[in-house]
Amino acid sequence: MTPAGISIVIPNYNGENLLRENLPSILGALAQWGGDHELIVVDDCSTDGSCRLLSEQFPQVKVIVNTHNMGFSKTCNIGMHIVKHPIALCINNDVKVNDDLILPLVKHFEDDAVFAVTPTIIAEREGRNQGVVVGLYGKGFLKGAFAPIQETHAVRENLYAIGACVAYDMEKFRALEGYADIYTPYLFEDVDISYRAWKRGWKSIYEPGTTVYHYSSATIGKLKKRHKRTVYFRNRFLFHWINLSDPALLIKHWLAVTFRLSVSFIWLDFTYYQAFFGALRRWRDVVALRQAERPHRRLSDSQIRSRTAR
Repeated sequence: MTPAGISIVIPNYNGENLLRENLPSILGALAQWGGDHELIVVDDCSTDGSCRLLSEQFPQVKVIVNTHNMGFSKTCNIGMHIVKHPIALCINNDVKVNDDLILPLVKHFEDDAVFAVTPTIIAEREGRNQGVVVGLYGKGFLKGAFAPIQETHAVRENLYAIGACVAYDMEKFRALEGYADIYTPYLFEDVDISYRAWKRGWKSIYEPGTTVYHYSSATIGKLKKRHKRTVYFRNRFLFHWINLSDPALLIKHWLAVTFRLSVSFIWLDFTYYQAFFGALRRWRDVVALRQAERPHRRLSDSQIRSRTAR
């Protein structure tokens, strides 16, 4: 049964131009769908004209302004935790959607096992469909591989639902306590929550029946390359330390990490050490999160990888 209403949450930081370009497409999709809805923008202390633009040109949007800069995961959580409808779409400000966005996504929530649904997400600069995420494991790490744009895929199970444009079952999202703060300021929070959902037997689905267009990393792309690389590797460590539970995969992971640490100095890859020790400093938080999730595990890493590798 189609839900009576949906919520949409958009995190924003200095995205005045992106909002001006992309918000009308989201409003158009809501109008075509026709059901009850709310549209929330959570502004992470922008210094541009984002809030003025919303007030003057999009008065139907509810705007929440953070008291201080919090990063992507916390900003999303603020909006997602106040939504009033049972299904909520989290959409980046750098995403333009088609008018038919809503119905193809929400129909999947008739299945009680569905946690998240993504549409076709065209990242043209990368040549990828980020809506399709194939589960792989190699060199000690899980990896989600996006599909090339030219490939076609039917409805399938994904390793994770990319946060650029995703519909969530809010009862399950709240049960998982939203995006984990440990990944602040950004990267891997969407991977983590989808994977924790999988461990509980809740799946992420790709729906090819509607398409959105993602100007990938339009906000964080402005940051320094070394900083982004450090955050990426740190959060990749944290994700695996929190979530991997199959003994064989854990052994392979630690062997791979030990080898990489032993040779990275040869390549002058000091960023890798910085990321590793940055993650290690959060070990107590890692242990606490592992312990919190352990009682809820229903699927193993190997089972999840097998289901999402097809």
